[in-house]
Amino acid sequence: MINERAKAILDFCFIETARDQWFKKDENFDVKLDELFKRDYLKAVNNEYDEWQDSPEECVALVLLLDQLSRNFYRNNSKAFEQDYKCRLIVNEAIDRGYLEELDKDKIHFLLLPLIHSEDLSDHIFGHKLVDTYLKDHTDYNKIKKAWDDHTIAIKKFGRYPHRNKVLGRISTEKENIFLNQPNSSW
Repeated sequence: MINERAKAILDFCFIETARDQWFKKDENFDVKLDELFKRDYLKAVNNEYDEWQDSPEECVALVLLLDQLSRNFYRNNSKAFEQDYKCRLIVNEAIDRGYLEELDKDKIHFLLLPLIHSEDLSDHIFGHKLVDTYLKDHTDYNKIKKAWDDHTIAIKKFGRYPHRNKVLGRISTEKENIFLNQPNSSW
């Protein structure tokens, strides 16, 4: 039986919320997520939800908390990225456990997002292979592929996401500043 809080997260994300809502900036949506799930996020950060890694569905809920929701809770703040490393470890373990074989396409997509959020090119290469294998039949495959390609362009060019520089206290190069003035340069 699935954990009640994990189920609440999954139901909200995959039943109650339109897919496109997740990939746009919306302050009201951020506030709603904060009210509903911030306590869960803090528990996950403090390793209180680590057992969620032992179930495919609960693992997706954990990844959503640490990766996607953190970006909503801490938009324009370096805290948005604090759990990225831990989240990638969880994702790699989930892949090793065969969870991609047990989940539906939308949940696989969200489980894999930490790989494209990574600033490590090897995560992108691995992630692209997984998307091509597990999401090729997804109804939004072309959109997903384009978004992932756009993200990888920045990593190949700069070895990092220039749009994160300001909140992470990094100095942008002239080429990064030019890139940031183009479409598909900030997410």
